[in-house]
Amino acid sequence: MNLYLAAVDDSEALRLLHERASLSQAGHVLTQDPAAADMILLAGSFGSEPNRLLDHPLYRQFPDKCAVYTEDDNYLPLAPGVYCSSRTDEHARSGRTFSFAYLSRNGTFSNGFLPEGPVPEKKYLFSFQGGSTSLLRKKLFNLRFDRADVLVENTSTYYHWDLTQPDRQQRQQRYAETLAQSHFVLCPRGAGTGSIRFFEVMQAGVAPVLLADDYLLPDGVDWDSFLLRIPENQLGQLPELLEPYLPTSAERGRKAREAYLRHFAPELEFDAIVSLCQRSLQHGPPAEAAVRRAQRRMIASMRRRQRLRAVAKSLVLGTLRVLRIRNPYQMNER
Repeated sequence: MNLYLAAVDDSEALRLLHERASLSQAGHVLTQDPAAADMILLAGSFGSEPNRLLDHPLYRQFPDKCAVYTEDDNYLPLAPGVYCSSRTDEHARSGRTFSFAYLSRNGTFSNGFLPEGPVPEKKYLFSFQGGSTSLLRKKLFNLRFDRADVLVENTSTYYHWDLTQPDRQQRQQRYAETLAQSHFVLCPRGAGTGSIRFFEVMQAGVAPVLLADDYLLPDGVDWDSFLLRIPENQLGQLPELLEPYLPTSAERGRKAREAYLRHFAPELEFDAIVSLCQRSLQHGPPAEAAVRRAQRRMIASMRRRQRLRAVAKSLVLGTLRVLRIRNPYQMNER
């Protein structure tokens, strides 16, 4: 296939795609001529600024052969392609959108301390270290499990995308050590339904526990062999739900690492993303032209939801201040 790569915005994704293309085993050829390409892959972020995509000259000129790759937390499926926070919605059911592991987990911001396989000595039944980036996580931080073998820590003062933090290396190392010491690691949804953590846990050979009801799992993986998926409304029952699986945690971790190497290793990413994008361009009904006619409605609907959430949040926080009631949730500091 002749493939043309272009950026939607100033994103590391394009650089990583070019880098991974050199590892391709599928015979794809990168062309410098978008008109000659069989597919144009647009990489980057547009979930919060849709015109980055809609006004992109290549998308305007060649809409029928444009697919996207985006790591946006804000899922806005304006075009077919790979959305790392894709949901189980009508776009996914028609084969128009797919999810995949985050390219950026092995880029500039990667954690070089992640273990390369299971560690025999375990300290925690389960652990979670992460930012307060969703209501689900805020609820998790409010729970008191009162167990020495459970670690749940709000790390909102750490910002993964800031390379200048003075204690970045130490905090990444501690995070990796905690992963290695855990039988299970929680992967709750954050600002998006997906998270880099999910794939870091698999890479580290630890059994992941997914808490993201709407998240669309990547295609083609035998998830049932190692993944525990807990409904979000059963958050408070985690110890009781996970303890029966404790004897299987090591095997689940081993199979999680095998699945990572088989499906998400860096040398496989380019071919996998291109294949998913090809499939997305051949999606079922409705036709893509009909979806394009609905794009403005999709954007308007997204913005209405955002406004309603902002108003609701402001009202709740304002009421708490007036009543001098402490906010029950830990807020993200970044």
